[in-house]
Amino acid sequence: MSAKFSADASDAFSHLLMVGLASILEDDDTARCCRFRWLDTLRAFEFETSDELNIDQMAAIISEHAKRWARSLPLNSEDDYTIVSESNTSGKTLHATMSPRLSGLSVPCGWRKLQKDREAAIDSMRTFGDYRYFGALGQPSYWSGEQSHKLRSDFGASRWEMVTRNRGQEFIGGRLLPLSQCVAARSVESIRDGLLGTKIEDEIGNNKSTSRAATGLHAPAKTDNARAWCALMGVAAFPTRVTTRGDDMARDSSAALFQIKGPVRFAILPLFDQYWTTAKYRSVVRSEALARFGIQKILSTDTEMQLVDVSSDWLEEKGVAACCIFNQFVSDNASAPERWLEQGEIIPVQVLE
Repeated sequence: MSAKFSADASDAFSHLLMVGLASILEDDDTARCCRFRWLDTLRAFEFETSDELNIDQMAAIISEHAKRWARSLPLNSEDDYTIVSESNTSGKTLHATMSPRLSGLSVPCGWRKLQKDREAAIDSMRTFGDYRYFGALGQPSYWSGEQSHKLRSDFGASRWEMVTRNRGQEFIGGRLLPLSQCVAARSVESIRDGLLGTKIEDEIGNNKSTSRAATGLHAPAKTDNARAWCALMGVAAFPTRVTTRGDDMARDSSAALFQIKGPVRFAILPLFDQYWTTAKYRSVVRSEALARFGIQKILSTDTEMQLVDVSSDWLEEKGVAACCIFNQFVSDNASAPERWLEQGEIIPVQVLE
């Protein structure tokens, strides 16, 4: 039994929706295996599970997942990490403990308190999927060196976390927790309709066309919150790697989302028409071959250049028919730039002469 979901291969949100849905369903039952593929039109993907779940059963699992996360310590833990003395009591400056980007952390008291609270939140996690997600999301960095005598704490965060930081906004407290609460409050039928795309309900964005519910996975737009919940869970497939170089290139790297030559920022995701497992998807998106293919294309000035090399051969062998490259838009607000992935360009893996 398979289900078809409306999607758009040129929209990064759809890619993460696909793998995020699989991540949630597999986390619910470790014996379950999900398989998915793009359909020929690239306007939908097909999805099946080893235990033949139907769409109503999938929706029920997503409902329980959102409810569990909405009550969880990792999403609800918060404290004041700006304190300058161990004797200080927490003030009004509360930060979500598990947010990967935090500002105003005091040295050393705030960092010590944050580390203690993070350890407690991590100890409370219940599934391997919980650990995988927060590991991929990253954390404030104390290992990335300094800039203007301040720790570059944001360098430890995943590039896939794209919440705009104006007015103290943070990813966990300002986006993921409210989103989990919105999805948890829905009926299973409403979640099902949202997944299928038959009805769009954007509670967190007040159903406005300028909603940021997608959190940078596409440009501002009204976005169903059940879909957004699954898509943001898709970040778990893209691990963040710690870098300790201590120079201007010290930011931790994130799988499949890159910054090269200063302003050049892009994501690259695979397209495939045969069924893949979640494990295979994770292995391809974190591969050197996919990264090299994208960087080669971005840096190429010759549009007729044949991209057949070791990377292309490896990707083709794995069943990648094409890749979609998404440039990242960055606004000109220097203090709190807004970021999102633009519509993608589909590039065949093997370009014929």
